[in-house]
Amino acid sequence: MEISFSRFRIFRECPWKYKLQFVDGRKPPLDASASLGLSLHRALERYHGGEDLLAAYDAEFLRSGYPDAETRGRWKRRGERILETFLERDSGRRSEVLGAEREFVFPLGKHTVRGMIDRLDRHMDGLVELTDYKMNSGADSDLQLRFYALGAKEGLGVAPSVLSVHYLADDRIDSRPYDSSGEEALKAEIVRVADAIETGVFTPDTSFCPRCVFRKDCRFSTAKE
Repeated sequence: MEISFSRFRIFRECPWKYKLQFVDGRKPPLDASASLGLSLHRALERYHGGEDLLAAYDAEFLRSGYPDAETRGRWKRRGERILETFLERDSGRRSEVLGAEREFVFPLGKHTVRGMIDRLDRHMDGLVELTDYKMNSGADSDLQLRFYALGAKEGLGVAPSVLSVHYLADDRIDSRPYDSSGEEALKAEIVRVADAIETGVFTPDTSFCPRCVFRKDCRFSTAKE
C-alpha cells in the first residue's frame, strides 16, 4: 500500500479513526484555525515559487470553516498580520531555498512511502534544514519531522542536518539537529503500520477519544460530551 504520514499517524492514534477517515471517506470538520492554516500553507508555497506573498494569500484564502462573514474577516486579517511578520523575518534570510512543497516517494519493503515537505533550505555552511510550517504551537512534531527527514533522504537524495518547526502564529522556530540513528526503527514501524492497515482490521483505541474530531458521533467514543 501507499502510506503517508497522515495515514501513519492516524492509524497509530486509533485504527478505527483511520477506517472512518480513509476507508469510509469521512472528512474531519474544517474549523477556523485549520482553514487559515491551509490558506497560509498555500500562500507560502506560491511565495517560495516567486509570487507576492500577500497577493497569493488573497487568492488562496479559503472561505469555508468560519461561522459567519464577520468571523471570517477577523481571521483573514489575522492571517495578513502573520504573513507580514513572516516577510519581515524572511527578509533577513541568508539560506537558499532548495524547494517548497517538495514531494518525496520511496519504496519500503512491499509498500510505498509518500509525503510533502514544506521547505528545504541550504545554509551558507552547506548544511540542509528541513522546515515544517505549523499554525500554532501544539503537539510534539518530532515523529513527523523524522518521517519527513527519512523521506528527504530516501526519496530526494537530500540528507537534512537540521529539523525545524516554524510556528507561524507565534513567529517562533524550534530547531534541532537531526539524529539519523533511529531511521531503521522508524522504517520498521512504518512497515508494521502499513502491514496492519492491509489486514483490514481496525480495532478502536479509546484512549485518543477526547482529542478525536469524530468523538461526538463515533459509536466507540468515550468522550461524546
